[in-house]
Amino acid sequence: MQDSVGKFVEISIAVVPGAGACTVVSKEIAFDDHSWTVHCYPRGAPGEPGAGGYLSIHLVNHTNVRNAKVLFQAIVLCRATDMAGAGGVAPPRDNYHASSVFEYPAVGTRRFPWPRVVGVRDLHDCCAVGGYATVVCGLAVLRHNPIPAPPSTYAADLAGLLEARKKFGEPDASFAVGGRTFDVVRSVLAARSSVLKAELDASGDTDTPAAMPTIRPEHGFSAATFCALLLYVYCDRLPRGGEVGCAVTTELVGELLAAAEWYALGRLKLLCARRLWDGLCVANVSRTLRYAVRCRCPELRSACIDFLTVGHNLKEAFPTEDFGWLMKNSPEVYEEIKRRFEAKNGGGGALAAGAGDDNAVVCTSSSGQSSLSG
Repeated sequence: MQDSVGKFVEISIAVVPGAGACTVVSKEIAFDDHSWTVHCYPRGAPGEPGAGGYLSIHLVNHTNVRNAKVLFQAIVLCRATDMAGAGGVAPPRDNYHASSVFEYPAVGTRRFPWPRVVGVRDLHDCCAVGGYATVVCGLAVLRHNPIPAPPSTYAADLAGLLEARKKFGEPDASFAVGGRTFDVVRSVLAARSSVLKAELDASGDTDTPAAMPTIRPEHGFSAATFCALLLYVYCDRLPRGGEVGCAVTTELVGELLAAAEWYALGRLKLLCARRLWDGLCVANVSRTLRYAVRCRCPELRSACIDFLTVGHNLKEAFPTEDFGWLMKNSPEVYEEIKRRFEAKNGGGGALAAGAGDDNAVVCTSSSGQSSLSG
């Protein structure tokens, strides 16, 4: 599954013949928790081929972008000429372009350079207006989520109900969860989940609203989590903002994943897994993997393990309490992390628990030297 976002930024570069030029850095280009800046070197970056004679443009990433394809284009606008008409902007064929497509995570660098975009003389003679040249940069991010989201079953689940009535009708049961009471329509919940139907059936039927049964489930989920579950049941989506009474945090989505497992809502499980993946970082990958293991979500589990094998992610995630829980309670997951880590690092690495220390990891190369330790 892929989604894309794009933004533009305009940069003005002072063009002074025969004088040195300072680096010009754009404002931040941000998408969610990721950000880039564009660095323009009017006379080339130090050490580049042709430095001093060409405009150089660098795209610099300031965050740990993962599983994303980035499309970047920089256009140095030329001055309008008599042949360009009266619009004040030269035709696109007369502008200077630099463009590329690349994938993250990038290996070894967060900086992508274009060293010879336009010569200094052409920059002054063809592009400068009032002593300044204009560079327009566009950045589009095409993000890949490895966890599939199946099509909605909402319409099919409620087809018979919607044919019989134009609205859900009056509540005829309630759930007491986390100190709150939620009034519900039995037929809606029963149509969406066989487990909810079983809980409702176990409560018995009533003929009057005054005797409306109250179900007290044994799962122990919070009121906010159950509210988010009902939001999915009725509206077929995840919560936004504070509409369930609190912020939508990693912890809330993790508990909602557990609720989806409890109530056998497979599509909700995958939606939660996708949301957790979108917010994945080194600080929470161990906890997210713990959610995946406990809630039996193989898609999220595999994605988290792949994330741990990238760069220094495993080294940074290892000291956390949640990683310790995984080692103690899910040794098969730890063994899978070892296998994938060794396979991704050329097959010459060995990952093993430190002797006598449940919270130590050592990764050794074929030469026996330690390359990763807790």
